[in-house]
Amino acid sequence: MHLVNTAIKLVTGSLLNCSNEFAAIPPAKDFLTHLTPAFVLAIIIGSILCLMTLIIGITHALYISIYVTHPYRRAFVSYLAGTAPFVSAFALVSLFMPRVWFLAHLMSFFYFSIGLYFVICLLMNLVEGRHTIVKKMGSKSSRLSVATPPFCCVFPCLPTLEIETRKIQFCEIMVMQTPIVRLFATLVSLILFFEYQDGAILALKILDTICVPSLLAGIYGCHILVTTISKLDELVPFRYIVVFRLLDIFLMFFGMQQPIFDFLARAGVFGCGTILPPLETAFFWKNFLVIVESFIVSLISTALLKPSRSALFDKYPASSASSAASVTSMSTQESTA
Repeated sequence: MHLVNTAIKLVTGSLLNCSNEFAAIPPAKDFLTHLTPAFVLAIIIGSILCLMTLIIGITHALYISIYVTHPYRRAFVSYLAGTAPFVSAFALVSLFMPRVWFLAHLMSFFYFSIGLYFVICLLMNLVEGRHTIVKKMGSKSSRLSVATPPFCCVFPCLPTLEIETRKIQFCEIMVMQTPIVRLFATLVSLILFFEYQDGAILALKILDTICVPSLLAGIYGCHILVTTISKLDELVPFRYIVVFRLLDIFLMFFGMQQPIFDFLARAGVFGCGTILPPLETAFFWKNFLVIVESFIVSLISTALLKPSRSALFDKYPASSASSAASVTSMSTQESTA
């Protein structure tokens, strides 16, 4: 019975007995005038890293606008390239304005959910649609692999399926429903939070739990399509799998951090707080970590997806030459065979 009560406290309350636990979150002006050295250092480092992430993001946007020809492809790549700057900027605002942390989390998650759909739109654009996929992969006797994350660990013996247009379309719908459901959840969450503040925490957790199957279905649909279609040789010059893995891993870390820091705060890891309540103290450090992760993702994407290495930048001289050489090589191999 004691374990049950403890578990309930960790979900709905806290194991701490702090006099200021339910104190109101201070306005930005009061918060910034009573900062401790640790908070000051975090804000300074976070500001520098966020600024560098934004500069890298602007550079990416310029290169994309200049060297990517296809308008739809340019739009998809631009959105995906904006993920790290967008998330980092909202996290930085939350460092300066603690009351904004919930809005920042919701908007960043919503951005990620749209990114899941856009990364599949980019894939379809690169391979020229479902019918082309079925034709090319059917000629190679390839099959649709459904033993992919996040369900392959639970169901490791899932079969492969015959590739058909309707099955690919169904996987696309699995991905597309994620931002739609997330939009509805975001609007409801904002209404609950602004109306009931801390009193809505339990309802918000229930709503988040209800939305988990939608997110998992979207991720599953993404992995099925990418795992299957990335076998096409035509995708290799674009380094598409790098684009997908960066978004996938970034989303995984971002999604896991919120419940982990929430649990740690309620378990008493961050104490009773000094200028912020325990939960907001935890989310302050969570947002600082998000800024660091965003900067790392920006650096990795810059190194792995620079125009000279990816055929996405088809107007870039080195990329065009590399793509042409790759196509020539593939044609030679086919004629030899």
